[in-house]
Amino acid sequence: MTDPFNHENNAVASWFYGPHAENNHWIRKFYEMIVDEHKKARQGYFPLDPQFITEQMKKSVEYEKNMNNLSEQLTLLSKELARKTTPFWSPRYMGHMSMEPTMPGHLGYIAALQYNQNNVAIESSPLTTWLEIFAGKQLCEMLGFNVQWEPRYDENWDPDLEKMPKILPKIQGWGHITCDGSVANLESIWAARNLKFFPLSLRLAIDDGSLSFIGPSFKVELADGKIKLLKDCSTWELLNLKPTTILDIPDRLSKEYGMSPDFLQNALNDYIIQTIGKEYLEKKFGIENPILYFASATMHYSWPKGCAITGIGSRNLIPVPVDNDARMNLKKLEKFLEKCVKDKQAIYAVVAIIGSTEHGACDPLDDIINLRKKYERYGLSFVIHADAAWGGYFRSMLVKPPIGSKSGDRLEGHEESRDSFVPMLALKPYTEKHLESLKYCDSVTVDPHKSGYVPYPAGSLCYRNRHMRYLNTWKSPVIVRPNEEESIGIYGVEGSKSAAAAVATWLSHDIIGLHQKGYGLLLGQATFSSIKLYCHWATMSTDDDNFIVTPFNMLPTENCFLPNLEKIKEEKHLIRTLIVEKSNHEIIKCDPAKELIKKLGSDLMVNTFACNFKLKVKENGEEVLKLNEDINEANYLNQRLYEEFSLTSSKDTNEEKFLILTSTKFKKENYGNCLKNFKNRLGLKGGQDLYVLINVVMSPWVTEFDFLNKLMKKFQSALQDLTKLLVFRNTIEPDEHAFVIQGTDKLYFTHLPMFQMENHRQQVIFTAELPQNIKEDYKKARMEHPSRVYFLGNKNKMTLEEIVCNGNSFEGVIYKGFDSNEYVQPISFIENFKVTGVKVLKKRHLATVFQDANYPRDRMPFYIYGTEQQLHIDHILLKYPSIQLSADCVELKLTQGILTQSQREKGAILHITDYYEYTMQPFPE
Repeated sequence: MTDPFNHENNAVASWFYGPHAENNHWIRKFYEMIVDEHKKARQGYFPLDPQFITEQMKKSVEYEKNMNNLSEQLTLLSKELARKTTPFWSPRYMGHMSMEPTMPGHLGYIAALQYNQNNVAIESSPLTTWLEIFAGKQLCEMLGFNVQWEPRYDENWDPDLEKMPKILPKIQGWGHITCDGSVANLESIWAARNLKFFPLSLRLAIDDGSLSFIGPSFKVELADGKIKLLKDCSTWELLNLKPTTILDIPDRLSKEYGMSPDFLQNALNDYIIQTIGKEYLEKKFGIENPILYFASATMHYSWPKGCAITGIGSRNLIPVPVDNDARMNLKKLEKFLEKCVKDKQAIYAVVAIIGSTEHGACDPLDDIINLRKKYERYGLSFVIHADAAWGGYFRSMLVKPPIGSKSGDRLEGHEESRDSFVPMLALKPYTEKHLESLKYCDSVTVDPHKSGYVPYPAGSLCYRNRHMRYLNTWKSPVIVRPNEEESIGIYGVEGSKSAAAAVATWLSHDIIGLHQKGYGLLLGQATFSSIKLYCHWATMSTDDDNFIVTPFNMLPTENCFLPNLEKIKEEKHLIRTLIVEKSNHEIIKCDPAKELIKKLGSDLMVNTFACNFKLKVKENGEEVLKLNEDINEANYLNQRLYEEFSLTSSKDTNEEKFLILTSTKFKKENYGNCLKNFKNRLGLKGGQDLYVLINVVMSPWVTEFDFLNKLMKKFQSALQDLTKLLVFRNTIEPDEHAFVIQGTDKLYFTHLPMFQMENHRQQVIFTAELPQNIKEDYKKARMEHPSRVYFLGNKNKMTLEEIVCNGNSFEGVIYKGFDSNEYVQPISFIENFKVTGVKVLKKRHLATVFQDANYPRDRMPFYIYGTEQQLHIDHILLKYPSIQLSADCVELKLTQGILTQSQREKGAILHITDYYEYTMQPFPE
């Protein structure tokens, strides 16, 4: 650490094994303790039982052979893992949302793993089931759900099973550990679906079943606040009861009518969606418009998957467009809600993403909550779920340390220090506002194995109302049993569940603390590091460089209707002088720097960026640098950077990667105007998707010891090297070209183009004259080898423009195919002759901007040209990647029309309708 007296760094240093195994002494000590305690447990359980594995067995050939094999393979495995696994433990790793787990999480996992408990039932996990419940309680407390404890938050808790049932009824929120966030999201969809149909099931039980006696008296509050008998409610009104209203119904039935849990379960069983299915209920109540789900267009792929699994259908998951910061566009959402009210179309849920995977963006959760309140007055209500798989733990940055806890006094006397890294330092006011509103969500996904720094696999789902969990069980839907010692496996999607992940989560929470001096401190430091790295990306390139690095998240001076270039330059200069060139301690002592930091970077610790390069062009007689406009070339640059800074093959070793990043592709159908804005900032044109790079900083040590500056210099050097390649690819220089020769009566020449090289980035067809003897030699060779392809080339290096211009001539050579060596070379056939009388039929540049955004879906387009006796075709290259398909002397049977002499001579477009080219895309590159 740069400052040995930095108390916060000292605390964080005790939470991890360390990038260079600095805490190896403690790890060994704890491992020994775990193994010793496990040994005592085995030996202490009925110690008078026989020794089943005897000393004689241990001395046997078979035993020793197997032990030797295990030793050899384990040694080999350990060595290969060291070389060929992703080094999450290193600050050099900045790819996915992954880092080494905390030491408490690591050790809790290892300890629990020894006992192989299954948290599906209390009988197979009497302690670890309760630890999972407590881990869920810890998460609910952090999220701000109304969890009441005695004491409220006791990190010195002693897991006394006798006391647990007495504490449990106080809990209002409830959470549990899942294998990952995708399963948590699936469970939330299942719960929202079941909740939406529950009032309809209750109505059927009243109309046709054993609950008819409550019909004349049981009333519910409608979304707009009116009170009405449930049996008199319309389908629309029942589909729009508030979630809290629905979840209170079981308790009300128990209190108002004395119903036992078993009676209510049996009364509802024949009518709930779990039994009779969604289609039956929709038909019974005349629901014609499908009920909808809404989520940001940049949602995780688990959302359409979950809607498909639950029978909602991915088509009924409506993507809400995003703004330029990749956050849900609130105005677009409100238009959807207006339409749903107008069309009487119900909504299961609106999903707010709190920390998107690709850019760390937070949807405007607080505003979504207010929108629900607004539209409840119009009779529309729905569940609000927060997908905070990444962002959930960041709420610990808002939680004050509890009084008297063992971590609360960890930094006693240092909280007001001017040299202190305050967790709130790098948290945007916007982000803080929406993190605070997590407490109003009906359900929240949080992944301990992401920003909780817990070993895989550990996701979680938390409900604000503990009753909601009963919607997803086969034991007793929506029935509360407050005094029952429950088996957690009856809830949710999973059956058998690893206890190790739950124990790891609980212990990590318990030791570090889900508050500002625990996880808040850790994530605060990582967020600070992420923003500092953002500052490097934002200021890496200058006007004099032949490349640019552009972060997805705009600088404050960029984020306006008409950005001023001079103000952007001034702001970059300010960032360099106040942040990039300063140490951490210099930054936190500088008020202007601290104010600036709060305005920079993404919402939650994900830096997305892309690079582009500049080319020398002449403007007004002077040579200037101009940004590349071809999106395919920029994509190539960023893809090469990803390959340079990632492990993409089982053959790769981690020793070769001094920095590890990840990447993604921004698809135009998901990002819309947001993508258009980012491409404009990069200087790119065209409607194609954009390949981008991503770094996530989870390590708290990245900004120590000038480490980050050295990494950035190496990245910049690699970028400069790749830029030279891209400049070469996109600079026109005299070169050798090849043209397929078509026909024998009149010769046509079709260029062999390359999308990747500006020298060859044109589709060209022309005719020209060859000396008669050369033409006769060629015709003779074609007769002898009719299947061989012959090419015309230019003997001396020329630009394509110099060759393909009406009336031009050049020294030619004819090749008879190419050799099969690694570096393919043409095989010379006829040399030393002149090509004259060039006449251009077709000449089309293949740059991205000229590619067809509306690719033909019902045909395959070709150019057709030639003489009355011989017709030739060449595939029109409309999209990258593509494939060259050329043929001469074709037989043509037109389904309609005729081919005129003018069309033959100038070239026409032929549509082959027997083949659909879009079904062949993408062609291999």
